[in-house]
Amino acid sequence: MKILLILMIFIGLYLYLQPGSLQPPSSASAEPLKYSNQQDKWKADTALYLYKTLENYNFDHAAKSYVTDPDAVLALKDGWRLVADSYRVKAINDLGVVMGFTRFCYPEIDVQIYMQQRGQRYYVEFERTLREQARQHSNTKPLHQYCYEFKEQPLQGVIMSSPWLADRVETRIIDFGSRKELGVDIVSARCDDYPFCITHHDQGGSGMTIGISSLDFSGSGGNLGGRQYISISSPDHTTVNRHEGSYKITQLKNGMVRLHLAIPEFESTELNGYIDFILPAVH
Repeated sequence: MKILLILMIFIGLYLYLQPGSLQPPSSASAEPLKYSNQQDKWKADTALYLYKTLENYNFDHAAKSYVTDPDAVLALKDGWRLVADSYRVKAINDLGVVMGFTRFCYPEIDVQIYMQQRGQRYYVEFERTLREQARQHSNTKPLHQYCYEFKEQPLQGVIMSSPWLADRVETRIIDFGSRKELGVDIVSARCDDYPFCITHHDQGGSGMTIGISSLDFSGSGGNLGGRQYISISSPDHTTVNRHEGSYKITQLKNGMVRLHLAIPEFESTELNGYIDFILPAVH
């Protein structure tokens, strides 16, 4: 189970299910699936009911009612995210059903949903299905280099419902003994003694910080996902990683770098704009 969760984190399979957000596609985009017998319909219904239940965050009911391995579903309570805007059953086969998953700026991916029959009912082999979904997702490329539009303004936005404005970029070398890594954070004007201000608990605090160490500064940027993400941290040690959005790297004069970020709204957090800074080398 731990290996599966690590695999999902690596390729960017994060739960992006909001109640009511996943709906079967309209008949204009796909013809309704025709069932040759009642068993085929039972298979399709099981798959659709499972994902609809996950959409509503009812992991306990999903674990009890629709899968062969309940523990695999219950392990998702801590933040698994399925990146999809819609889904549908496209075909029925001896292994179960084939479902198509679509999401913004990516082509539809087909995933085999593995099933077992027990009596008159069908149950999804959930962990096996997740592995297949992870494999398909990792091989899918976005339709555009930058899926989200950048605003030509200083980096700003809202973090957890509070207005936020970038002031500068701070860096530090993190020594792990056998290797060194560069820590890169975007901070607001309230952070006056970096890096200690990150963990201040004084009145008013130091505001939120945006960790960008996981971005690839060697190229021109792209879309967030997988190993490339930003970390939003607060002084109370709460950190939220965002894997949806786009970033662009522009090399300026005298070693300056311009970073554009476009982070779409989710859970009262949204960022857009650019910030210039010098990125030091790690020796």
